[in-house]
Amino acid sequence: MVGWEFPPKHTGGLGVHSYELVKELTKLGHRVSFLTPFTGPFTPVPGVTFRFPGDAVPGPAVEYPPAYWAGETPDSPFENSIDGYNAWVERLATLGPVDVVHVHDWFGTYGGAALARRLGRPMVMTVHSTEYDRSLGHPWDHILQRELAGIRAASRVIAVSRHLRQQLIDRYGADPRRVRVIYNAVRPTERLERIDPTKRVVLYVGRLAAMKGVDTFLRAAARVVPVFSDVLFVIAGEGPEYPRLVQLAANLGIGDRVMFLGKVTEEERELLLEGSSVFVLPSVVEPFGIAALEAMAAGVPTIVSKTSGVAEISTGTFRVDFWDVEEFASRIAELLEYPTLRRAMGEQGRWEALREGWPERARETVTVYLDAMREAGLPI
Repeated sequence: MVGWEFPPKHTGGLGVHSYELVKELTKLGHRVSFLTPFTGPFTPVPGVTFRFPGDAVPGPAVEYPPAYWAGETPDSPFENSIDGYNAWVERLATLGPVDVVHVHDWFGTYGGAALARRLGRPMVMTVHSTEYDRSLGHPWDHILQRELAGIRAASRVIAVSRHLRQQLIDRYGADPRRVRVIYNAVRPTERLERIDPTKRVVLYVGRLAAMKGVDTFLRAAARVVPVFSDVLFVIAGEGPEYPRLVQLAANLGIGDRVMFLGKVTEEERELLLEGSSVFVLPSVVEPFGIAALEAMAAGVPTIVSKTSGVAEISTGTFRVDFWDVEEFASRIAELLEYPTLRRAMGEQGRWEALREGWPERARETVTVYLDAMREAGLPI
């Protein structure tokens, strides 16, 4: 498996997905070598071997900047770092028996495709989001080319939503017969719904990036704050939009009613969900939206944009057009006003979030592996 990040150091859903998937694959009896540019430490998973630059590779020496990959020295050229990682993946030796090379997103497509060719094994690619989505329609060409290369080289492509699958077909020319939708999931926890009717906390958790639509969250907050004197809007996460969003909150006159927490730990996120009245995911584009699924699993009534992948599998959420500030504000106010509605939506969302989990997603992924292996004429 060619991945970019793995817990405990991860910035979003890709790392969570990788962890949960390999955990279930090993329970099914499979062995996984996880190839990452980071040096760890990694959350241990029995049956998973982590490999990272520094391992011996045949051929001329390649310079790797592992400190940059760990996010510690941002002065290194990003594209050069990616190229070094792919060169290492391509020439990695001593992997042992391999049946499938599974690449996540664009980071390792060149190296993963070359490794699959060298080993004579099929490549599977999971697309978690596209450069069109992340850039809101203004893709960086060097990332776009890596995505295209991966989709063209893959025997099978996994998309995390139907919307994303259609985009891969329309914009990337993917063969519809080779693209399979496998949704993300969440795990059940010991947390029970604990919504305090006297407490009004509206929560957003995620990256502070343009595609996430956090400005809509703030504009809706400005409409709700005058109605509920005790409401607090909480934003947990970090990203390039942070300075602009802080300024926007001030300009809207709600700086004292919005709390920016920055990056939070897993434990802190659970506490936030336990104490929240409403969760909002207002993304302009959201290929899936694990954060919303986690909120649903915690019993928090959830409002999502219609363009999110999680909206495809949920009927127990309010779904709103990403641009409709008035509708977001109206739905938030409705949930804050009526505790009975909050409880009903929380219970329905929890059931929907947990009816299928990572064990089912892992078995679906194995089915994709087997299809790719059969097509390549490999023994099953």
